Amino acid sequence: MSNLTDNNLNEVLDGTTFANIVDSINTLETALPEGSLDDNQREVYRAINVQNKVFAEDVLAEMKANGATILPPYLSTTALENDILLFEQLDTIESRLVNATRKVSDLKRIAGHEGFIMALSVFKNYDAANQAGIPGAKESYEKLKERFEGQGGRPANEPTP
Repeated sequence: MSNLTDNNLNEVLDGTTFANIVDSINTLETALPEGSLDDNQREVYRAINVQNKVFAEDVLAEMKANGATILPPYLSTTALENDILLFEQLDTIESRLVNATRKVSDLKRIAGHEGFIMALSVFKNYDAANQAGIPGAKESYEKLKERFEGQGGRPANEPTP
């Protein structure tokens, strides 16, 4: 549970830091190979797991050791080796991105929560000032009340702050 004195985030990213982060994401996106899947391909393409990755690595080892005289030339050792290496590289990148995305999501939730709690408290103060007849409070309260009432209720599974 939080209150107005629990302000875990009271900062913003300075312009240079924000620009560097966005530039880094752009660099990442442009550095990756081209390729994307449609929804059907996402369902049909097999994902590699620990067992079938080990199998693919064993196949590659056999191709290198004993493939030249047995396998047809269109079965490329280099292609399989590149696929396995790219998978490992992307797995590492994905793991780091998942952690970074989690941190961004957590920080976004904290900032949003704290901002909303503060805004709600301010709104309640305008309401109290309006009820007390403080000059100027009614206009602010009425303006905010319209937006507040139009935002809908809390989702059923979300706890009260």
